[in-house]
Amino acid sequence: MFRPSARAITISRCLVRVVAAVLLIGWTSSGLAQVYKWVDEQGRVHFGDKPLHQNVQQAEKIELKSSHQAWQPLNIEVLYQGSLQARRDSEYELDQERIQRQVNWVYRFYDEVLYFDFYKKVPVKIHVLKNEREYHQYVFSISGHKPTNSLGVYLPSSHEIAVFIHPKKWGGKENTYKTIKHEASHAILHSLAERMPHWLNEGMAEQMETLSFSGEKFIIDRHRKNHRSVLARKKQLAEAGRFIEMDSLRWRGELANGSPHQAMAGQLVFLSLSKSYGRSFITRLLQDYKRGVKLRSFYLLDQHYIGGTSAFSLHWQQWLSQGMTQPERIVLP
Repeated sequence: MFRPSARAITISRCLVRVVAAVLLIGWTSSGLAQVYKWVDEQGRVHFGDKPLHQNVQQAEKIELKSSHQAWQPLNIEVLYQGSLQARRDSEYELDQERIQRQVNWVYRFYDEVLYFDFYKKVPVKIHVLKNEREYHQYVFSISGHKPTNSLGVYLPSSHEIAVFIHPKKWGGKENTYKTIKHEASHAILHSLAERMPHWLNEGMAEQMETLSFSGEKFIIDRHRKNHRSVLARKKQLAEAGRFIEMDSLRWRGELANGSPHQAMAGQLVFLSLSKSYGRSFITRLLQDYKRGVKLRSFYLLDQHYIGGTSAFSLHWQQWLSQGMTQPERIVLP
């Protein structure tokens, strides 16, 4: 078999890189998405929009996608379970188009605002149950655990979300839609940043409950339940620096015992997202955990927040003392 010299191989490889780069730029910018790669009898690599006739069988087809391609919506699958599986009526029917639209807002927010390239990796099925009893039974059958004190749950082992139609005293269907967006946030963050602390995971999910998209802008409205809870329980709030330093096990334990951790997490994240330097802090935290960084957010705070832990705590205390009245909503391009 013919063996080219080392110098010939080096030159050939350099030419391949140059030709490949030119082809990629040309095809990507013109919107074409097919390139063929093949090797001739002398071992030389070729690229082209059509393979040579004698090399059609051996040619490798390369799919290209423009780096400027618009965000593509996901097809969200909604499945009715329990008694709703056999028979559904309008009282327990959810608007599937609305779920599709709103869950895609959440996915798109993480992609375009927080730079998570995730939407090829996180397919999620949403299972809808008629009431809380059937919801508990369904989740237990999947996970072996009863979801006490929950309005919905993300099941990471199977990438599934389970919710039930909330009664009117809990906000009815409107609250069910919010819960679906909340759990979609958990699905994204668990799939890409499993080590994330609970305060950040829950704080982000709380914001997604009020997320909307209008005029090519993302809008996060104040979470009124979080707002009321924090103001009503000021004396029970942890100091901000200690709060984000808390490990997830302790955080969950204190939450189960009635602490206002969920509401405080939501308000801390809302405050951060309302400021450009705060959004930068949240984005860097999320990206660090996405990369697998094992440091606690307390230490990352000093690296990523202007002024570090002391400034973060001061900004929180000032905002809290002012009744957290501003802003009413956050608008993000």
